[in-house]
Amino acid sequence: MTTDSLSGANIAVVRPARYLTSSGLHFLKRFLEGSSNLLAIAAGCAVIVMMLHINLDVAMRYIFSAPFANTIEIVSTYYIVAIVFLPLAMVERCNANIVVELLAQYLPRRTAEFLIAGIAVVTAVYFCAFTWQTGIDAWQKYEVGEIALGNSQITVWPTRFYLPIGCGLLVLVLLYKAWRLFAGDNSVLAHPDDEIMAD
Repeated sequence: MTTDSLSGANIAVVRPARYLTSSGLHFLKRFLEGSSNLLAIAAGCAVIVMMLHINLDVAMRYIFSAPFANTIEIVSTYYIVAIVFLPLAMVERCNANIVVELLAQYLPRRTAEFLIAGIAVVTAVYFCAFTWQTGIDAWQKYEVGEIALGNSQITVWPTRFYLPIGCGLLVLVLLYKAWRLFAGDNSVLAHPDDEIMAD
């Protein structure tokens, strides 16, 4: 048993075995874990590639007077958008968002869980609408073959799909969390640091 310090006052995190006996539930949980980790890894790779790209561009500019073309456009459209939106689902799944508690810490455990579940549903509705609209925009940009003009033309329409992919998976994670909390399974409130300390 551990205590979640981010999602409500002294919410004991319990993992009843009966919640993992269903093959369907287990598959859904593994799918959300695997897909969110995959997108987070992609975002991490984007950070590394962006740093290498910028440093090489600076070196080429000041040592050889031959900077790379369209560095600003590539960084702002490919790297930054991926870094911001792709890890959203993993951050939510790991309960790693910044939380400021004013009243929730004084609520009874079950009441706090219902509050968190309700907030997750409302957030999922918002991001569902966001996913829908950005998905439409991404498809329209794909159809017209959107480009950005810098020192030369670069294709940028693929980056439009970062938003609906990242936010769409976030919606699934939020709905899964709300469902499990309404069902009485507060293991979804566990933080990875809590598990390490418990071990």
